[in-house]
Amino acid sequence: MKKIYTLIIIAMALQINAQQFVSTEQQNRNVFIEEYTGKNCTWCPEGQMVANGIARTYPGRVFLVNIHAGSFSPANYPNLNTEDGTAMVEANQLYSFPAGYVNRTSEYAVGREQWSSYTMEQLAQPAECNIDGQVVIDPVTREATINVEVYYTSNSSKDKNYLTVMMLQDDIVGDQEGGQYNPEQYINGEYHHKHVLRDVVTPTWGEEISPTTEGTLITKTYNYTIPEIIGDPNGTEAVIDNIYFIAFVSEFYDGYQTCPVLNVNELLTVQDVDSANSLLITEIYPASYISCSENNVIKVNVANLGKNEINNMKFETTVNGVTSEFDWEGSLLGQHEMTVDFAVDNLAADNVVTVKIVEINAEPYEGSAVTIEFQAEQWLDLEIDPEVEEETLTIEIAQDKYGHQTKWYVIDSDYNILASGGPYQYLDELGTVLHTESVTLSQDDCVKFIITDSGGNGINNGNGEGSYRVMNSKGDVIIDGNGQFDIETYHLISVKKDDVSIDENVVSSAKVYPNPSENELNIECDGMQEIMIYMTNGQLLENVDVNSDRYLINIKDYISGIYFMKIVTEDGIYIEKIVKK
Repeated sequence: MKKIYTLIIIAMALQINAQQFVSTEQQNRNVFIEEYTGKNCTWCPEGQMVANGIARTYPGRVFLVNIHAGSFSPANYPNLNTEDGTAMVEANQLYSFPAGYVNRTSEYAVGREQWSSYTMEQLAQPAECNIDGQVVIDPVTREATINVEVYYTSNSSKDKNYLTVMMLQDDIVGDQEGGQYNPEQYINGEYHHKHVLRDVVTPTWGEEISPTTEGTLITKTYNYTIPEIIGDPNGTEAVIDNIYFIAFVSEFYDGYQTCPVLNVNELLTVQDVDSANSLLITEIYPASYISCSENNVIKVNVANLGKNEINNMKFETTVNGVTSEFDWEGSLLGQHEMTVDFAVDNLAADNVVTVKIVEINAEPYEGSAVTIEFQAEQWLDLEIDPEVEEETLTIEIAQDKYGHQTKWYVIDSDYNILASGGPYQYLDELGTVLHTESVTLSQDDCVKFIITDSGGNGINNGNGEGSYRVMNSKGDVIIDGNGQFDIETYHLISVKKDDVSIDENVVSSAKVYPNPSENELNIECDGMQEIMIYMTNGQLLENVDVNSDRYLINIKDYISGIYFMKIVTEDGIYIEKIVKK
């Protein structure tokens, strides 16, 4: 995807010098993967395929750049070299490609087999600062006005940091050794280069910024002319429709480069056109790629490219040929962006979801449709006793000789690392060593157990019969892996207890109305003691002590979709399906 947009919260009134784009809330770190590459590098397309996969796994959180330079990057057409890229390769003394840095956290560049594990570790860390902004391009003069905001939610360990703004370009068509190893970008015998570094707007290693203390807002504006041709000789056209900008903050200059990256983001890029109303759905993606349910939330990123404020929109969603409509109300200012959440029920493997905008400000609108295909994901249901709130899993890793290449993680649907292990020791001889660790999960958790091997050949490949097992609190083996994989393998685990059951319906006198509802539900039932609302996957959303025969509950902030209400009374339990419009 060329553009990945993040949510911008629009305030109805802004104080003087207040931020317009960047969030002031504490956030975890986003990830910046820099791949050093070249057209004569046979295995670089595989590296790009790995990086693309990581970015898809963590939408809106991982940003990529491909830096063409060095001995593998000749100057024949298309010449993708830049002065900045050459300076970066020389400073890092890179000779073996593909080579990559993940948030510039390693002393040396690391191979593509390690990018995923480095990414997971970075995503779980709180960021000292947030960064966001906007680029407005005049398509006639090619002048770009770049506005960047950095807000510190905590103190940096250094009293000055470095802000870097890069211009990237997608879809540059040309030759590439080994292009067939990345079929996504190898089309009709030609390679479509993506995330290509075209220029660094700031100095190569960034512009110094300070102060770097909690509560500081730093704003920067850059006026930049986009060249028509980049590269000398045999340069390529800088197509404005394929241009976008990345901005990131790094902590200090170590004599070679500025590092580590504290946070990174893609800037909203809009063309300065005269259209009053112009909306674009830039991307749709699941709220999380870690899900143990067929009922999911998808996020739809919308950019207002026009001049007018948008106060209402009508979306049309189609799931496997079944179409429904969704109304949105709020404020989306001109040349700003936002994210809208949709609840989508009963998604199965390879389901196709299409979203388009059909009405804005109560007027018909013809917008382009955007489609996403949900891939098959299977999960293990781990049922726990109804009286128990938590479950402790035992994890056994039998490493092979190359234990220093092995890591494992348990991460939740927000990509927080709940437990991890490795790397382990290198063994002098062939064989295995058993490592036993544990992790405690809560009911309704959906987690992913991931095991990685930076050697790219698993832990059972002739260097010792490595394996892995996961056991529940009773000692039952719920996952039994033979250790044969390449870079990584994973398993989804859903922790459930059977709280929501139709068999519990022993009360028949309850009334819930209006149902469906947009805002409030009236509940009438004799002797009510407690009301609980669950998602369809069993996750508890709300728990209210009542002790009354009547109650009014507000569901205005719920995502549109199906829920279950459980009413506990003096005489028994009542279950009602409710629908939020």
